[in-house]
Amino acid sequence: MLVDQLKKLFKNEPQKPMRCHRKHTLISPYIQQHQPGIMLVGVISDLSLDWGRGLQGAKEGPASIRRILPYTHAQTKLPFYDAGDIEQTTSDHSFAAVSQRQYQLLLRCLREGHFPVVLGGGHEISIASYQALSDFSTEIMPAPVIITEDQQPQLIPQRVGVINFDAHFELRPSLSLRAGSAFHAAWCYSKEQQRSFDFLGLGICDHANSQAMFKLAEDLGCQWLLDNQMTTRNKKHVQEQLDSFIDSVDCIQLSIDLDVFSSSIAPGANMTRMHGVSLSMVEWAIKHIMMSGKVKIVDIAELNPEYDYENQTAKLATKLIQTIVHFV
Repeated sequence: MLVDQLKKLFKNEPQKPMRCHRKHTLISPYIQQHQPGIMLVGVISDLSLDWGRGLQGAKEGPASIRRILPYTHAQTKLPFYDAGDIEQTTSDHSFAAVSQRQYQLLLRCLREGHFPVVLGGGHEISIASYQALSDFSTEIMPAPVIITEDQQPQLIPQRVGVINFDAHFELRPSLSLRAGSAFHAAWCYSKEQQRSFDFLGLGICDHANSQAMFKLAEDLGCQWLLDNQMTTRNKKHVQEQLDSFIDSVDCIQLSIDLDVFSSSIAPGANMTRMHGVSLSMVEWAIKHIMMSGKVKIVDIAELNPEYDYENQTAKLATKLIQTIVHFV
């Protein structure tokens, strides 16, 4: 009798819903006329081999991130697109041709309202990103006018700020494109276009940059915080520095070189060190920067899968992308 009653009880009990599988990030191929979304752009480059700056294999960085990203859940309502890779062809005599194609694609993406996330490769991917954002900013933001002392109107160019998480300044002067020269090339471009160059380096390592490089950064008007200043205990000072820089510019290129982290959490970064900035501090700073609403383009550079144990650095890069797109 008791058994029969229990059978009736469980028969009438509503079935519990099955647990849903974790959502994955749906990434679609990029075609024009899509609604605005997150745009992935890979750049195949290995210039980090030059000047003793890295180990062969960084050009496989974009593919490594792409293998991880679809199996994560991005907290954003915007669609994800993949514009594929830009790489040097047999007809290209230098990386400049790759950089020009990257510039054209990014400028089109920005005009269409997308939020580009550029995957590298060496940090030379940041040159075209800066050029595209610099030119785009002059299109969408009318320059304010001031009246000079002689009563003549004068246009004030829009200010594009670079915030670079990096152990290095990437300001090495060079007549041709070399590893470590990305933002010096950006500075040269800004001067050619008669625009300001605003740069904030976060996590700069004092023993990874020469005194001459610190002097050059000072001469170029750059700002920076050392890796030992990027700590939770010093968070108030870091926030003041960030707020001051963000308020002084109109739009931002956020550039993340994975060698800002220690080799213990980013073994696949091209330049690994014993010390670095903690992930929690970098994530906090990224969130603070993104909440300004001024970030228009992001670069993630220096991932070398050949030395990336169990895809640890690729997973780290993916985590940073998730943090970033949550605020787009």
